[in-house]
Amino acid sequence: SIANRAFDRIEFRQEREKLNVWTALLTLELKYGSSKSLQDTIDRACQHNNPKQVYMRVCEMLEREVEAAKTGNASSVDEVEAINRADEMFARACKKFKSKKTVWISHLTYLLKNGRHTEAHALLKRALLSLAQYKHVETMSKFAQLEFEYGSAERARTIFDGLLEKHPKKMDLVFVYVDKEVKNGEIQAARNLFERIVNPPTEADPQEQQKKKKKMSDKQMKALFKKWYRMEEIHGDYETCDHVKESARTYVERSTASKS
Repeated sequence: SIANRAFDRIEFRQEREKLNVWTALLTLELKYGSSKSLQDTIDRACQHNNPKQVYMRVCEMLEREVEAAKTGNASSVDEVEAINRADEMFARACKKFKSKKTVWISHLTYLLKNGRHTEAHALLKRALLSLAQYKHVETMSKFAQLEFEYGSAERARTIFDGLLEKHPKKMDLVFVYVDKEVKNGEIQAARNLFERIVNPPTEADPQEQQKKKKKMSDKQMKALFKKWYRMEEIHGDYETCDHVKESARTYVERSTASKS
């Protein structure tokens, strides 16, 4: 076609610019072409661009098509057909790029946004089987964040609590967890999380040894108290701010005593 010949002649200055032009052609194929012509265009686009990015662009377009069909704004595709097309493309992307967490996370987001929680949890299990071990924490953290946003806060807390049990020193997990609780309006739940970390329950001898092994560094604890105090400045009052200061002083005294 004329469009395809033009692509062969145009010199693109940036990869994103090239991908955007291909996206425009993919949009036309999605709207006016057949399933075969769409796949042919996807295959050609993959030869000239990052293949994962191409598939992600197509999945995004199909996801928007589902949203439009649900609201009655789609001109030529009914809801069932739109869902089937999107499902098929997301599944194809996950199969083709099964080692890429962003692809799995995109599929999980699509399912949760559309209220398909059981399918999302089943997909998460498949994702963890396909992804390298070092990608598991970030993938599960992202899934927990999606649960806060589109699913169940209790399920999200269960996932975050399990992650922190296994990775108690990962401050980024704590902060993301806190931020989601605050965004959800659950300030007391965020306070309880800070309290659990600052004042862990006293354990018997063997567990006490494990607790010491898992203890955060003083630098991490300083960042934690700063985060807690900033939250109280915005969402608390004088008493809650003062409680954070007192908790910090108590922690410093306890930490100093344990080192002497």
